[in-house]
Amino acid sequence: MTGVPSFPVFARLYRFFSGRRWTLLAATAVLIAAAGLAVRNLELREDIESMLPDDASNVARDFRSLQSAPFTRKIVITLTGAPGTETAALAAAADRLAGALLSPDIERVATGPAGPAGGGFAAWLAGSLPGLATEEDLATLEKWTGGRDVENRLRDSRDNLLSLEGLALKETIRADPLSFRALVLEKMRFLNMIPGMGLSEGHFASPDGKATLLIADTSVPVTDSRGGARLLEHVSKQAKAVLPPDIRASVVCGHRYSVANAKAIQRDLYVILSLASLAVLAIYVFHLRGLGAIYVFLVPGSALIIASGAIALLSDDVSALTLGFGGVLLGIADEYAMHVYFSCRKGGGDPASVVGEISRPVLFGGAATLASFAVMLLSKLPGQRQLAVYAMTGIAASLAISLVVLPHLIRPAKHPGRPSRFDGALLPSPIRGRIVIAWVLLLSLAVWQSTKVRFNGDLRALGLVPPELREAERELAETWGDVRGKAIFFAEGKDLDSALAANDRLFRVLSGRIPEGQLVSLAPVLPSSETREANLRRWAEFWQGGRAARLAAEMRRAGGTLGFADDAFSPFLAAIGGPPKAASIDGLRAAGMGDLIDSLVLREPGSVRVMTLVPDTPEATGSPARSPGGIPPGVRLVSPTRFGDDIGRTIRKEFT
Repeated sequence: MTGVPSFPVFARLYRFFSGRRWTLLAATAVLIAAAGLAVRNLELREDIESMLPDDASNVARDFRSLQSAPFTRKIVITLTGAPGTETAALAAAADRLAGALLSPDIERVATGPAGPAGGGFAAWLAGSLPGLATEEDLATLEKWTGGRDVENRLRDSRDNLLSLEGLALKETIRADPLSFRALVLEKMRFLNMIPGMGLSEGHFASPDGKATLLIADTSVPVTDSRGGARLLEHVSKQAKAVLPPDIRASVVCGHRYSVANAKAIQRDLYVILSLASLAVLAIYVFHLRGLGAIYVFLVPGSALIIASGAIALLSDDVSALTLGFGGVLLGIADEYAMHVYFSCRKGGGDPASVVGEISRPVLFGGAATLASFAVMLLSKLPGQRQLAVYAMTGIAASLAISLVVLPHLIRPAKHPGRPSRFDGALLPSPIRGRIVIAWVLLLSLAVWQSTKVRFNGDLRALGLVPPELREAERELAETWGDVRGKAIFFAEGKDLDSALAANDRLFRVLSGRIPEGQLVSLAPVLPSSETREANLRRWAEFWQGGRAARLAAEMRRAGGTLGFADDAFSPFLAAIGGPPKAASIDGLRAAGMGDLIDSLVLREPGSVRVMTLVPDTPEATGSPARSPGGIPPGVRLVSPTRFGDDIGRTIRKEFT
């Protein structure tokens, strides 16, 4: 390497430490040991969030919104009985399991609706219609309050009074003898998040009665794989303890995905780093055939430990994808050690001068690699920024150890090798020309093909779904319908009423296009104040012009014929003749639907978002987005399928 400019600082460092080798080696060992201790406290993060933008982009906002979807915070447990298992036995097993599951991690377990049988629900049902009645509802009431319909409905009420449960229905029939509440119950179908869910003895039940459902609320974040593993172990343990042999529990929740992926990633990390280390060591031992192979191998190994320790100190949690890059870092970091090893081993001069000469090409090569990773520091993806710091730390450590420490471990060969017959020689010009032409053609082909690369951002493609979890998903869908495959419309506002107003506009767009039973919305039972006031005005106008008096007269006539007392319907007649009551969120909570409200209404400082759920299909989510003005102002669509496409575009932009 005679004539190659050098960095004299490394020559001086070699001379300085030549009499202090043990001090240098001890200091290096202490540094590596300290980094190893830091690695022990490393918090590994196995979720995909590190590979998503952490800025104010739509992708970042959509991911945060998806995390707030109702079932991301729930544990859904299906209990299925063996053939012949009675519904009562399933209900009893569900109650026992619900009690056993309560723990610091599980705050509440629902086995059925929370309150529809109570007086609060009956009061809400009877008094909410004026504020909820649409023009279509009033057209229905016009039919119900005229002609033979009044007598037919009163006859149905009389038959109900004469049944076994008639005593319990007495006050309900007095308040609503014409079953106006059926219009409100019809609106409640828009609150059913589980398409195939029915009720049996106050418990969630499948249509065939062979399964029951438990929904547990947990405080463990879905991204916490350690907490998720603890949670799933608790659920499994309690299910085995309290369920009889003929009843089987199937669990579906986001934590199962997190735990499965965490285990797979940890296993892959162990395999990748172990095999990469053994492969690199085997190559060194095979080619170097001496103690120098161990010294050279220690350089990238030490760099890997130092980089891991540094990233553990700099970050609260480290992406598993970052550590997975360790196998690549081993291959990058060993190049500098190899250059130094062969130069020092070759000998033929002052060792300090040899180190000084090799330092320039080694540092230039390292600087080029550092620069390529430094660009990643500008990325919007936190995982890429963390990977850049990890790689740059490892490369810098490898450069330092290769140029400062490694030369003191290498003894020059007793017989310096002769120069290769190719040293300093150039290939003939015709051959060089052909090589350049072939190189340019190959590079052009690669650039052309790179334009066809497509990034798959589908979260389902990025995650591992074990066979047992896939089977649980299939069973959940077959028993209860498509619970998880939903797209979400977020109606946003600065307060609840403005968010509800946007939600009303969205409901008018979707209600005529989404098939019955597939649209989940609060709009029919909790409209905005503007919509409620319009409904109340129409309600008051509907009963004007003598309609209320005519109905009262007809009910007295028909009621007398059917055996009702003259004042039997006075509460009902007083309600339609008096000032109407507006439906409100407090009324819904009093009716036992507070959990549902909390699932679909998200409150944040300065804003409120109301969720509407639709199937994540092009038919359900495509038309409003494509048609001009289809999605009302203040409404945003978050579709898991489209979200994957957005991730793909974001990653492509980052790489290009």
